[in-house]
This record gives sequence, C-alpha cells and structure tokens, in this order.
Amino acid sequence: MVYETKVGTFDISEENVINFKNGIPGFEHLKKFAVISLAETEPIKWLVSLEDKNIGLPIVDPWIAFSNYSINLNQSVLDELGNPKRENVLVFCVISLKEPVTINLVAPIVINLEKGIGMQVILEGTNYSVREPIKASD
Repeated sequence: MVYETKVGTFDISEENVINFKNGIPGFEHLKKFAVISLAETEPIKWLVSLEDKNIGLPIVDPWIAFSNYSINLNQSVLDELGNPKRENVLVFCVISLKEPVTINLVAPIVINLEKGIGMQVILEGTNYSVREPIKASD
C-alpha cells in the first residue's frame, strides 16, 4: 500500500507495518508505523506514522554510538511483544537532531520483526539519560 509520510511517499507492504498497541508516548492515538531507511540520512532511520503523514521520528541503533548500551526486558514487555526470539528483535533509540544532538537511551523502541509488534519501553533503574549527548567520532 502507498503511504505518504513525513520523509516521502513509500509503497509499504503489510508485513513491514509495525503495530504499536498503545501507540508511543506523545502519539498514543497512532498505532501503525514503519521504519524507513534513507541513504542520505544513514545511519539515522525514520519511525514514521502510517496514519499521520506529519509524524516521523529520527531513530538510530543505540550500539552505533554507545557500544556498551544494555537493556533488560521484563517478562510483561516480552509478552506484549509476542515473546520474540532474540534474532527477531530490533532496538532503536529516538534522537534529537537539534544541536547538540542527543539520544534517548531510557526509552528504546523495541520491535518484534516476526510479528510486526513494537513498543517504546521505559527502562527502570538505569543511569542512562533521555538526552545523552552523541559525540562525533574522530
């Protein structure tokens, strides 16, 4: 199906639609999203709403900027995600592109690729920040 999104118009097959049962914080009313890769913004990808063409969040693999990043998902989160196998899970973090560029390491986007289920998880008991500065590598 063809969708108009914040970053362009794309033909997105149903198997690439990610369903967020509870939406994501700030956009609880939106349930259908897709991850879009654009060559000109790699490694930044876009989590775009398929229901509101004005909503798109820049996301990135957190291990690109923080190789020691670690998350533990509790059983209720795993249940909500359909108990995915590790190899079927993608993790992204939302970044802010305003200077200074920051990444939200406290609330990763976790996606079960096999079932097309996603959720934004709030990590508890962590020293991570919602606005962790990303420093350019030398």
